[in-house]
Amino acid sequence: HFLEHKLFEEETGSAFDRFAEWGASANAFTSYAQTSYLFSTIDHWGESLAHLIGFVSHPYLTAENVEKEKGIIEQELRMYEDHPYHRLYSNLLRNLYHENPVRLDIGGTVESIYKITVAELLTCYHTFYQPPNMALAVVGDVDSEETLRIIADNFPGQSQNSTFAIERFYPKEPQEVVDSWSEEELSVSRPHYLLGFKHEPRWEGAALLKQQIIMSLIWGMLVGRSSQVYADLYGADLVDDSLGAAFNSGPCFAYSVIGSETDAPEKLHEELKKIIERLQKTEVSPTDLERLKRQLYGKHLASYDSFEYAANRFISHHFSGTPFYDFIPLLQSVTVSDIGEALNELLDYDNSTVAILRPVTGNG
Repeated sequence: HFLEHKLFEEETGSAFDRFAEWGASANAFTSYAQTSYLFSTIDHWGESLAHLIGFVSHPYLTAENVEKEKGIIEQELRMYEDHPYHRLYSNLLRNLYHENPVRLDIGGTVESIYKITVAELLTCYHTFYQPPNMALAVVGDVDSEETLRIIADNFPGQSQNSTFAIERFYPKEPQEVVDSWSEEELSVSRPHYLLGFKHEPRWEGAALLKQQIIMSLIWGMLVGRSSQVYADLYGADLVDDSLGAAFNSGPCFAYSVIGSETDAPEKLHEELKKIIERLQKTEVSPTDLERLKRQLYGKHLASYDSFEYAANRFISHHFSGTPFYDFIPLLQSVTVSDIGEALNELLDYDNSTVAILRPVTGNG
């Protein structure tokens, strides 16, 4: 995350300024699995691509600019401390994981960032920013041969750089959760509820993509706006349009979350448990499964309307090793028994946790 910030700084100024001159919009983000740099533009395409490759390939790090960045990142970290969803999600991950680094904030802590040195940043850069550990996705009406020429021209000497296999070491993670329930007060107008299920990270490749699809179908049953479950929970004033769910996986971790803002978190928890246990005992009908598949198929096709989303997805699937182009055949292959197996194995309340944010006492 620190490197993400620093790579936009060049000896001649900010990389953002050059993009702005060409009318391009640039950004970057760091997740638990990768750091991505991106831009979108309708003009000066070649210059923008060359610039992106250039500043990512040539770090400009000095003791002075690294020290200055620490104050900027500190402000960012403190801002997120007061962000309800970020705080809630962080609490949930700490409830789920004993040792896995996913329990730690991606940006670090105020104390840890002030210990970072130029030497450490360069070691990190030269370890991970090597061609075998990088990928580039281009989405749009561009000439492929011209794009390849720009890439080749702007990676001077990269192919000759010495590269080495990156070894990653992860601590052994117990199967059980750390805490089954946690609550915290924050300046929010109403309570925030988040339920998490800890999974054994046993999927990879096509099996991982299929599991992601299966869980998306299950979320359609539970939180889809056309589902009876959503209608019942909404009608009982237990959820609002913030209700959502996700299945997440990464290096040596996998978990599912369901959450919403609600005035009655305990009641919502009870109702969700009843609903999930009922679904676990009742086989989904082939007709309902087909309807869910068609909904997901439609969302999948519609997602290509966003070039940025498509590019990000290509990159994330590349690094996770999931065969993205097999999405549709894998969706078609999902069976009723696949849904039942996932419901019963993954939504296991014996390996779950709840995180709640409540309004500060006396604030309503």
